[in-house]
Amino acid sequence: MQPSTTIYQLTNRLGRARYYMGGYWVFLATAADTGGQFSLIEANLRQGMEPPAHVHTNEDESFQLQEGEMLFTADGKQYQLKAGEFLHLPKGVQHTFKVLSPTARVLIHLVPAGLEAMFLELSQPAIALDYPTVPAGPPPAEWLERLGRLQHQFGIRNVDNREIRAQ
Repeated sequence: MQPSTTIYQLTNRLGRARYYMGGYWVFLATAADTGGQFSLIEANLRQGMEPPAHVHTNEDESFQLQEGEMLFTADGKQYQLKAGEFLHLPKGVQHTFKVLSPTARVLIHLVPAGLEAMFLELSQPAIALDYPTVPAGPPPAEWLERLGRLQHQFGIRNVDNREIRAQ
């Protein structure tokens, strides 16, 4: 994609909100909005619904914790974040995180943009800027198979999807 040469403003957060992994994510800026330069996601996460360890091969990922407390494990080291703190993970670093508080709100910055398309495909439109009903069990096998195909397509490696608790 070409660098963006136009100003972009999001005014309808609900129009960009999706339910994913037991929480709700607001896609503040996507590849289409930024000319592929970056994407920015506000992820509202629940404790116990985190992703398994994985590696991004295409993009750097940064986290700005807005509310709550999280513990990241990256390259075998632990990094505890409290509200207001920031963590940058370059591509190629195996990582995962745990939400230590009941919920957490974190801005996820991806450079370059593109990975948000995987999250958009795997999520459902939100009807409110609030958490969905707690998932009753693990995701269906078909969803996990689709997730595996998309992870391969988007360069997500070294992941054990059997650890996923919600879709």
